[in-house]
Amino acid sequence: MEVLLTALVLLLFASALLLRILPHRIAPDIAAVDHWYWKSYIETYRQDRRFPPVLPKYLLDDQQWYPPAFPLLMAALPEVLFARYSFWISIGIDLLRMALLQGVAFWLTGGDSLAVLVAALMYATTPILISYNAQLNPRGLGALFLDGLILCLVWILFLHGPLWAWLPVLGLAGTILLTHKMTTQLFWFLCLAGAIILQDWRLLALIPASIAAALCLSRGFYWKVLQAHWDIVSFWDRNWRWLQAHLIRESPIYGEPGFETPTKFHRRGLEGIVRHLQYLFGFSPGIWVLIALLVGGVFNTERNPLTDWTEGWVVATLLFALLTVFVPFCKCLGSGYYYLYNAAFPGALLGALLGHGLEWSGLSWAGVAAAAGSNFLALCTYYLQLRRRAPGVDQKFDEIIAYLQTLPRGVVMCLPFQWSEIVAYKTKHSVLWGAHGYGFRKLEPLFPRLMLPVHEIINRYHVRYLIAQRDYLPKSFSDSVPFRTVRTFDQFTVFQADS
Repeated sequence: MEVLLTALVLLLFASALLLRILPHRIAPDIAAVDHWYWKSYIETYRQDRRFPPVLPKYLLDDQQWYPPAFPLLMAALPEVLFARYSFWISIGIDLLRMALLQGVAFWLTGGDSLAVLVAALMYATTPILISYNAQLNPRGLGALFLDGLILCLVWILFLHGPLWAWLPVLGLAGTILLTHKMTTQLFWFLCLAGAIILQDWRLLALIPASIAAALCLSRGFYWKVLQAHWDIVSFWDRNWRWLQAHLIRESPIYGEPGFETPTKFHRRGLEGIVRHLQYLFGFSPGIWVLIALLVGGVFNTERNPLTDWTEGWVVATLLFALLTVFVPFCKCLGSGYYYLYNAAFPGALLGALLGHGLEWSGLSWAGVAAAAGSNFLALCTYYLQLRRRAPGVDQKFDEIIAYLQTLPRGVVMCLPFQWSEIVAYKTKHSVLWGAHGYGFRKLEPLFPRLMLPVHEIINRYHVRYLIAQRDYLPKSFSDSVPFRTVRTFDQFTVFQADS
């Protein structure tokens, strides 16, 4: 029996890898904008050995004051490995997190192989892990450090760990701050929530202690990261209403009265609430099903401190996701459904602990099947959406990249701005874009809505080339562009200033 269960766990690990590779097979051009930024950052640092790297191609960045742990770690990889396999790095980190989960489930349940199996099944099928890790990003590394820190706290608070165990807690706390900003926000919220619920001042003290640890580990550089963190939070505090808004159609200059972008994140009224709930449930349905069954009394197991702690970990993470989606003054802390990425680890662990506590009764298996089944259905929906993406758009943009490489150097403006990252990475041109480290005030006249007339943008920033998706430009804007049309590429038009 044990051999069979071990084989099933290994099979689930292989299945998790397959599920994470599948998006690249369905849509080889799936890499999002962050991927190309991190490639630029890491390769520039590797070449110049200057930290932080200077990326002059991004005209609207002041400084690259990003948390440094992830890019420095990536720069330490062999150059050939990073160049050829950068698409798979986030998947590898995610699978490392899954391996940690399996080990922890085995440890906390006294070697229950079924618990390891359930934890692996829940984690392997969580949709947000698969969709987000299709690109190079530091979120997985930050989540891995946060998971490790909380497990150290479990060791200290519930398993009577030694006093020196606080040293890795402090080290991981500082490393989280040096890895990922949204994970930092969640970490501080969990410290606050834990201190209130457990009435333990040490958890609250971790917030200033983490800042001190980050400053020491980075030799003071974290102070710049903290300034950049405040810069982006304050920017979105002013502009969260237009997150994912249409740049032009919701512009005060070119906008259409009463128009609201269908894909805007924070839509008004009941429709906006329903959209948020669809995001929150669709990206990680298994966790919500598990919590609903727990609240409904399906998992009516004897309580113990470890299960209660894990449940609190999950609920606090979900609460933070809800706060950042629905509470106005919290909306500047990021799109709330991204925090479901962090809930995947404790959610899978909770399912394992609950089933173990019920000695794997038929009721517990039914609950696990409902949670994992909902994950799988959401995954099928995600894969179908990938198949329905507009065919050929990204491939057609490769033709534009090749064309730009033949043109004299100049500033490129892309509409929408999502194309700026790949232009900056693959061509010799500068781009009218930023939104990276520090300098969001420079970005604000252009994003998330155009606040300047197009002729003023072109004159102020010396724009030489404008690349636009034709269905993105309203006639009022197209008529205002003072450039002649140079060339069309199916869905795209390239405008060029007269020499």
